[in-house]
Amino acid sequence: MVNAKLIFGGIEGGGTHSWIVLMDGRGEKVAELEGPSTNHWLIGMSECQTRIKQLVDDAKQMAGLPQDTTLEGLGLCLSGCEDEEGNRDMAAALMKRYPDLARHVIVSSDTKGSIATACQNGGIVLISGTGSNALLLNPDGKTYRCGGWGHLLGDEGGAYWIAARAVKLLFDEDDNLIDPPFNTAQLRDIVYTHFELKDRFGMLQHCYQSFEKAKFASLTAKISQGASNGDAMCARILYDAGFALGRHIAALSRNIHEALLFTEDGLQIVCSGSVWKAWEHLRPGFVDGIHPRCEKDRVIPKYTLLRLAVTSALGAIYLGASVAKYDLPRDYGKNARAFFTHIQPESLGATKVATPKLQMKFPKSLTPKTQPKFPQNHTEGIQQENNIENGHSNGHANGHSNGHANGHSNGHANGHSNGHANGHSNGHANGHSNGHANGHSNGHANGHSNGHANGHSNGHTNGHSNGHSNGFANGHQNGHANGHSNGIFTLAAEGSLVDSTSR
Repeated sequence: MVNAKLIFGGIEGGGTHSWIVLMDGRGEKVAELEGPSTNHWLIGMSECQTRIKQLVDDAKQMAGLPQDTTLEGLGLCLSGCEDEEGNRDMAAALMKRYPDLARHVIVSSDTKGSIATACQNGGIVLISGTGSNALLLNPDGKTYRCGGWGHLLGDEGGAYWIAARAVKLLFDEDDNLIDPPFNTAQLRDIVYTHFELKDRFGMLQHCYQSFEKAKFASLTAKISQGASNGDAMCARILYDAGFALGRHIAALSRNIHEALLFTEDGLQIVCSGSVWKAWEHLRPGFVDGIHPRCEKDRVIPKYTLLRLAVTSALGAIYLGASVAKYDLPRDYGKNARAFFTHIQPESLGATKVATPKLQMKFPKSLTPKTQPKFPQNHTEGIQQENNIENGHSNGHANGHSNGHANGHSNGHANGHSNGHANGHSNGHANGHSNGHANGHSNGHANGHSNGHANGHSNGHTNGHSNGHSNGFANGHQNGHANGHSNGIFTLAAEGSLVDSTSR
């Protein structure tokens, strides 16, 4: 039964600032405001309690409520509150110090608050801000985590990790420890400008004498911009970040409750943090990283990525209402928005899916071992790994594949394929092929080969272009064209199903 007179509160507490929201018993918001950090590891437990009390008082004043109003339920989803036993002790201590603050108090992590905001029965939250962290909440209340160990032990896929990886790559190149898969000139300019360096020795001050994690993390936005401007090395670093984030989900897959997997939208993954703004560059790596790679990893049949549209203080309110045993009205549809849905080919099972009506022909020079496998359904084969390592495709680097130079590989370059790109073909660089020069390749000239002309390749039109092919070219992998991979195929053939990156 709805009781409009009841007041519930929720706080989303971070390391730099916090948010509080008050709702009445009808689920109507009556106050929302920002406050200081409530991370007890940073400010101490006593100060944390003081700030929580002040936030509640300020919110009651904003709502026009008497200061002696006792909240029916108060949920606290705070950074640094990962230990369940410690959370129970914190709730008890807060109620003892401020007995009239709320009748029911629950303390939980900020990650759990994000899930509670977007998902009614549980799901996963994947945070990629300065650091990274993932938490699985099952319908039975059990939780499992991956990551969240800080920049010295983890934070893979977070902003600091991305920036540190970029800096280390440049140092390793200068020390002749590696040959980067792509030209690093633009990345070097981005890093040197960001840190105001004259040479690499100036970097040591930022790493050791005046280290600022936030300074490193802020470099990631510029790397993302470099990828958007077409720099392959920046794109590759973000591919790696996406892959690392996908691995977080794969690591949790063995503990996911069946009830979360087989829903209309599949597994719901709440994505939080500033790094997700670079999703277009993270996407290819994320899709690859989520594939099972460890013995106990499971295939996730379908998953949907969500972004919160509101503060996770709402999730904290829902938790507070639950501990108060009150059915607070809520609308999850308004709290989060889906931005990506993916279906794994393995999940199709016995479902009959029409085979795309495309005629694929390959030159005789392609042996059965190297001949691409034709997709048997709408997703299979769109993302095939082909022994890819460090941005190389079939052992080739710099976006070159099967001996092709200048971004042309395996026949997909500006719409030309299988040796058909203004005379570039199969093991032939700069227009020279099999003893044929100046645009002649295997007897085909001016982009015509195997009966395909003007950008037609293996029955695919305008799907694979601009140096994307069977591997990494401009940071894309395994048949990914402009970030589309393994079921994310916008040019669907007749009768096939289409996954969409937006809903």
